Amino acid sequence: MESSSQIAQRLFSRTTHGIKLGLQRMQAAAERLGNPQNEYKSIHVAGTNGKGSVCAYLESCLRHRGCATGLFTSPHIVDFEERFIIGGRPVPPEKWVEVFHDAEPLINELGLTFFEAATLIAFELFKRENVEWAVFETGLGGRLDATNILMPEVSVITKVALDHTDLLGGDLASIAREKLGIVKNGVPLVMAEPAEPDIKKIALDCCSHDGSKCRFVSRSMAQETGDTEGLSWLLHHNQKFQVPLAGRYQVENALLAIKALAAAGITDDASVAEGIRKTKLPGRFQKMTIKDKTVVFDVGHNPDAAKSFAETLTAQFLDTAVCLVTGIMKDKNAAGMFEQYCKKVSRIILTRPDVDRSADTAQLRRAIPSWFTGEVAEVRNVNDAVNRALDCREKVVCIAGSFYTVGEAMKALGLKPY
Repeated sequence: MESSSQIAQRLFSRTTHGIKLGLQRMQAAAERLGNPQNEYKSIHVAGTNGKGSVCAYLESCLRHRGCATGLFTSPHIVDFEERFIIGGRPVPPEKWVEVFHDAEPLINELGLTFFEAATLIAFELFKRENVEWAVFETGLGGRLDATNILMPEVSVITKVALDHTDLLGGDLASIAREKLGIVKNGVPLVMAEPAEPDIKKIALDCCSHDGSKCRFVSRSMAQETGDTEGLSWLLHHNQKFQVPLAGRYQVENALLAIKALAAAGITDDASVAEGIRKTKLPGRFQKMTIKDKTVVFDVGHNPDAAKSFAETLTAQFLDTAVCLVTGIMKDKNAAGMFEQYCKKVSRIILTRPDVDRSADTAQLRRAIPSWFTGEVAEVRNVNDAVNRALDCREKVVCIAGSFYTVGEAMKALGLKPY
């Protein structure tokens, strides 16, 4: 009998089908299953950076109101089950395996890609588990993403930046249009306020066309903000919200979640504040103590995320030397990421996760800015790179640059994200 990990590998093999943007297969598959995604209320989240954090805040707030919740995000860090969070915990493997076995003939018949199959499993799994509210994160873009057959209570778009330019377009306007493709007729949109007036106009035009209310969210909406021991807080409607995820940008993410819940009719600030305070999210500036060192895991994988990561590093470890272990995918802007990382780190250990998409270490070395004067080493695999870092003199070790790098590092250290 196949184990859940073997079945997951069989699912992953469907990545050889490539990325097939389009909704026809998902619509057909969901209809054949009786449209399980319509059996519960949902919130749909797109954006370039901050999606995972906003989804985590939303799920935590809904759960702490007493709702039965589901959360679908991607990719996972260590275990496939992390994609399907029910009641705040990854679903037991046998639960999703049962759904997969039931849906496999349909998945094969319609030729679903890996992500389409995973999305279909989430739709049906949440129905079977009697979820009342589900939060769905888009996989790529929005307009043609497999999750976009949802009819949510509210649509959310986090900060938009350049990423996946080969698929979504080479400029911010093109990428914004793809993200805005999740807007549905009459469904309110809550969006991180763009700094660029043209992007803001595109959003307003899109919502006007679809008869949707558009609410922009910015840090200025808070009456007051502050930081205490590296963690942020905000005052809104005279209610203090403690933000447990590290980084000043988390104030905006928390506000997005608060406003999205309000758009969905949930305006009990006290219970929302409790949900925000108790939010947990692995791999986002996640700190652990290992061998007397502070080890920070961060899955951010584009220059904008690297900038936020470096700023948080500087704020929390101002006068402390930092060693960075990083492996980056070859389709990412490694030079833009290193431009940010190198503002804080003193040593870089380059490595390569065991996936075809990862850049080789020589390619990464060429992406490091010429002005960086720290030590640079190339280590063939993530396990050895992590061990090298733990033996270095720096008291802070960061493992960053990709979900794959963080996942392999956690496996090597025997850690579970949740």
